[in-house]
Amino acid sequence: MANDNMLDERIKITHSKFDQIFIAKAFKLADFISVQNEFQYQTLKKQFPDKKILKIYNPIKIDKSKNVVKNEKKGYLAWVANFRYQKNLKQLFEVASIFPDEKFKIAGIPLKSMDDETKEYLEKLKTLSNVEFVGKVAREEIFDFLSKAKFLISTSRYEGFSNTFLEAMVVGTPILTPTLVNPDGIIDRFELGITYQNAAELKNSFDKLTVDEYLKMSSNAIQFVNNNHDHLALGKKLVDFLKE
Repeated sequence: MANDNMLDERIKITHSKFDQIFIAKAFKLADFISVQNEFQYQTLKKQFPDKKILKIYNPIKIDKSKNVVKNEKKGYLAWVANFRYQKNLKQLFEVASIFPDEKFKIAGIPLKSMDDETKEYLEKLKTLSNVEFVGKVAREEIFDFLSKAKFLISTSRYEGFSNTFLEAMVVGTPILTPTLVNPDGIIDRFELGITYQNAAELKNSFDKLTVDEYLKMSSNAIQFVNNNHDHLALGKKLVDFLKE
């Protein structure tokens, strides 16, 4: 499972009717289904109670030398994604507008065809003096980019389990994310960052955050990704599941 939007009414917005037919067919024909979070697991288990379904978090190869806990609360707010409706540039604009004293660095590029809302708010973001577009950041440079950030910010409308979350956690960068993009509630349950419903709520929580609380989030992020997302441990879990 790549994304939550394949399992409910959102699929009618994000996929063509042709795609919807073949996605449904794929679920019916599959011998095994691998999912990223509890929402995906429970939804598919309800639809296919007899199928073998494994919930396994996204894996990442962890370079322990990059596991550096923050020692101060500084840096920019990093946003990483291609420009499309799912990523909600409208909300990014609202957040950047209400945080005039914070620097935002946007890493990403437009898709060949953009929806009207994304086009509109991309242009609006370009008018803000605290926003910098850095283009596409190469994979070998992403950890350095995120390590210099105060937070990784997500404004997505939906995800499965964002790999950028893992990349940020590896380097101890806490996460700001909408309440609906919080797989299995890990961001607030394990104190890995701040969840929010709108820009005003985020601003309120952000301003109240102490330096000690921030540094603890950084430490928690590194501990969580090492304990739950190591590629070798998860690979073994997958092999064991397939052997059953």
